[in-house]
Amino acid sequence: MTDRTPERRTDLDVRQEHRTLTRRQLLAGTGLGLLGLWLAGCGGSPSSQPAGQAPSDAASTRPGPLSPAVTVKAADGQSLTQTGLYVAVDKNYFREEGLNVELVPLSSFEAVIPSLTTGEIDVGLGGVSPLLFNAFARGINVRIVATAALHAPGRSQLIVARKDLVESGQLKSYTDLKGKKIARAAALSIDTIAFEKGLGLGGLTLNDVEFITLAFPEIVAALSNKAVDVAYLSEPFATSAIDKGIAVKWHEMADLVPNHAGSLWLYSQQLVEKQPEAGRRFMAAMLRGVRDYEDGFAKNKGRPEVVASLIKHTPIKDASVYDRMIAIKYPTSGELPLDTLQQDLDWLRDHGAVPQAPDLAKVVDSQFITYAAQRLGPYA
Repeated sequence: MTDRTPERRTDLDVRQEHRTLTRRQLLAGTGLGLLGLWLAGCGGSPSSQPAGQAPSDAASTRPGPLSPAVTVKAADGQSLTQTGLYVAVDKNYFREEGLNVELVPLSSFEAVIPSLTTGEIDVGLGGVSPLLFNAFARGINVRIVATAALHAPGRSQLIVARKDLVESGQLKSYTDLKGKKIARAAALSIDTIAFEKGLGLGGLTLNDVEFITLAFPEIVAALSNKAVDVAYLSEPFATSAIDKGIAVKWHEMADLVPNHAGSLWLYSQQLVEKQPEAGRRFMAAMLRGVRDYEDGFAKNKGRPEVVASLIKHTPIKDASVYDRMIAIKYPTSGELPLDTLQQDLDWLRDHGAVPQAPDLAKVVDSQFITYAAQRLGPYA
C-alpha cells in the first residue's frame, strides 16, 4: 500500500514501500480544474438507539421556547450532510425552541475539533477517523451525540471506477484491483476500511494496491487524466464524474460497510455540561429538518423547499443536480450504530492509527437523541 499524503506513520505504513505522485503529476493535462471544496456526507436500521422516529410537523408535545433565548454556534461546512441543520434554520425550527443558531464557517473537520474545544463553536460535524478518536485520548472532551449520515443499502456514497476500464473489461471484480491506483479522501478512515473488505473478497490485501490521498475535487481531476483507477467519492463529486463521462458507479460503500456511520454530530463540553437543555432542543429542531429532508427525497413531499435550502447554503446551485444525486441516508432520529462504530474503532486501533482507543461508553452521549425521539415520536 502506498500513499502520497504525509501522515503519521503507522505499523501498516512502515511495512510498505512508499511511492509518491506529486499533485502536479496527478492533475497535469486536465481541463476540469477544482470544483470548489464541497464537503458532502455519506450515508438503515443498525443496532442503534433510540427506536422511535416521527414526522417533522409533530408539535403536540412541543414545549414553549427557552427564555431568554440561548445562542448556539454550529460549524458550517457547506456540506450536504448538514441538510437538516439548514432546513431547520430556514424554517425557524430553532427559533421555535428559543435558540439563536449562528452558522460559523469551518471548511474542514481538522478545524472542528479545536473549535469545539475552545468554545468557538458548540456543534460540529465529524468523520469516523483517527483525528476524532485520538482527540478523545488526549482528553479533549467533545461528545458524539448523533449520527449525521449512514452508509445505508441503496443510499450510500459510491465507489466509482474509470469508465474506460469498466467498458473494456479490465475491471470486472475486486480481483482486478491488483496493482491499481485507488483514490481516497483520508489516509485511514471508513473508506480504507471498506476498500480492505473489498480487496479481501478478491483475495487481495491493502499491499496489493496503491492508495493516493486527495481532496474530492482533485480525485475527479485525477480520474479524468487517468492518474487513478478507482475512487471513493462523496456527492456531488460522484455525480459530477459520472455526468462528465469520466467514471461509472462500480459499487456502493454499503456493499462493504453496511450501516456504518459516515458522519457524526459532535457537541462541545460546554454545551453538554452547562447548557444541556439547549443541546436537547437543538437536536429536536435539527431532526425535524432531517425528517423534512427524508420526506422530500424519499417521499417527494416538500422536496422543493429542501432543495431551496441546499441551494442557499451549499455550493451546488443547479437544482437538477439534486435529481441525479443519490439521496444519502440521514437517520431521522440520529440513531447511533454503536456496534459498527465499535468495529471501525477496533479496525483503526488494530492498524496503529488509534494507539489508545477510547471507551465509546464515555464519549457517546445519547441523551439528546433520546429526548428528540420522545418529542417527535415515530417517523412514518
